[in-house]
Amino acid sequence: MKLFSNMTMVHKICLLSLVCLTIPSLLCSFYLYHRQADEFYSQLIHEQLTAVEQSVNNVDTTLSSISQLVMDLAYSESLTNYLSRMHRTDLLRYPVWSEKILNDIIASIRYSLKYRNLGINSASIYVPSPLPLEGNYLWQMNRLEDLAFFQDFVDSNAGNGLYFLDQEETEAFRSVCGYPAATAEPEILLLICRIEKNAAGDCLGYILFECSPRQIFSPLFTLYRSQEQSPYVWFPGSGKGYGKCPTNDMEKLISLAQQSNTPYVDLEGQHHICVPLEHFAIMAIQTNPVPSSVYPLPALGLSLILASFALLQFVVLTLFIRRSFEQLHQDLNLMDAIIAHGFLERIPETRTDEIGMIVHRYNILLEKISSLISENVLRETAQTQAQLKALQYQINPHFIYNTLNIFSGYAAQNGQNTLAESIASFGQLLRYTIKNDSVYATMETELRNAISLINVYNIRYFDQLHLSLDVPEELKGFSIIKFLLQPILENAILHGLLRPGASLHIRLAVWQDENSVTIQISDDGEGMNPSRLEWVREYMADPSENGQPPSAKGTFIGLKNIYKRLKLFYGERASLSILSMEHHGTTVTLLIPTHPEQKGREECITY
Repeated sequence: MKLFSNMTMVHKICLLSLVCLTIPSLLCSFYLYHRQADEFYSQLIHEQLTAVEQSVNNVDTTLSSISQLVMDLAYSESLTNYLSRMHRTDLLRYPVWSEKILNDIIASIRYSLKYRNLGINSASIYVPSPLPLEGNYLWQMNRLEDLAFFQDFVDSNAGNGLYFLDQEETEAFRSVCGYPAATAEPEILLLICRIEKNAAGDCLGYILFECSPRQIFSPLFTLYRSQEQSPYVWFPGSGKGYGKCPTNDMEKLISLAQQSNTPYVDLEGQHHICVPLEHFAIMAIQTNPVPSSVYPLPALGLSLILASFALLQFVVLTLFIRRSFEQLHQDLNLMDAIIAHGFLERIPETRTDEIGMIVHRYNILLEKISSLISENVLRETAQTQAQLKALQYQINPHFIYNTLNIFSGYAAQNGQNTLAESIASFGQLLRYTIKNDSVYATMETELRNAISLINVYNIRYFDQLHLSLDVPEELKGFSIIKFLLQPILENAILHGLLRPGASLHIRLAVWQDENSVTIQISDDGEGMNPSRLEWVREYMADPSENGQPPSAKGTFIGLKNIYKRLKLFYGERASLSILSMEHHGTTVTLLIPTHPEQKGREECITY
């Protein structure tokens, strides 16, 4: 104790800091580093698994859509009638009927090749009957008889199948089918379907869709661009793969993946994520060769521990110094004043002894606190923007689902050829919905999207929808958040136009007051009774406390989404109000505050 009392003040502080704080902090930091590094690696692998599973689901959906197209075409009445007639008699005896049915079949094939841009390169129909002239998608079936995949398909007695052809098999396929190898990809996917006549079960031929593996599996190969993280697609039935092979022993890797209860497999110092497709005998493999020891340590948990030790150090050192140096009281009072005024001031550094060094360190701490406050503001801003985009993207699948239902219903009434034209009209809406990730759009761009939406719905409602615009020219460049008008227009159509044969007039008006811009959308549709209107208002403001009424049609996700986005981005000054009378229409009014800092904060969408 006497030795400690004879030490200088600097030595006393250093000794207490070393024994009480520095050594425990280092030991604790070392322990937390290894523990959190493993946790971070596990979390990263889990996120990769989620991304791979989502990409695999996209690929499975694409292949299922193509397979459904093949079967729809193979089972179409026009095709089976044409091939059945060809099988029984000479079509030259019926030139008019033959030409008409053949044109319908060709139109269906061309539509299938363009449908959703699914990666279908070409389609062909191979028939056993003699053909006077091959072409127009019709070919002689003996071209396929010597190809291995065709023999396997015939032996399997299956109705349809999926085959991957490597470069050698692709060249053989194109050489016998008349395709030059220099004009296409070196590897292809083939979807084949047997064409049968329902009455007798005779084989009338086979239809083949040639697809691009690069486009089909693009969700997997665009997931990671790092060379160390390589995706691979394995076809267990044929023992072939597409992409960079992750290991020299694929049989062992597949065996371990099938035996494991989890999609993770460790082999040859590499971490593999193996996810099979649900409806096809295909397995996607994501290889991650980086070991967990080199991943950076997340700073959150360690920062909390170190902050606690730093606070303890501050308290211990402050008590010790205040007992040893009475003259520190003045500096401490000044420190309190600085904290009360938001860390804006600094303590004058007029001394060079130990107290002066403490003052200097405290000024550094103030700079660090100011820096942390700025970083926290930026972090909260980024989080708000992420929440805004998450709420915004909830609309897209709902809108696409409704629109595709419209096209499907219209196609059932008018035939597949008209559907191709409908999809072309729908392309403008998809481009606006999917291709641009910006949060903002100009008023003019939103109005264009609204006009396109009305045009698409008029396909379903036979031009019963009428949209009138009352928007001043000076407000067309005003920036608003994206997808603000579309859900309201959809609600007006779906809930306002219920009586068969009726028409619906929608008026969209925009005007500007001193501190706000008002957007009003009104219609002369069915409207709502007072009880239903009250429920919609409550459900929009707080859906967790209001159940769905038995007579409600839809969940009003659009209005709820717009309400949340308005409050999230523009604050409490923004509002969404609804007025409605049963059989007399509905009016929705949006009030958007005009903020001076809004313009230029993010690039707007225009097209």
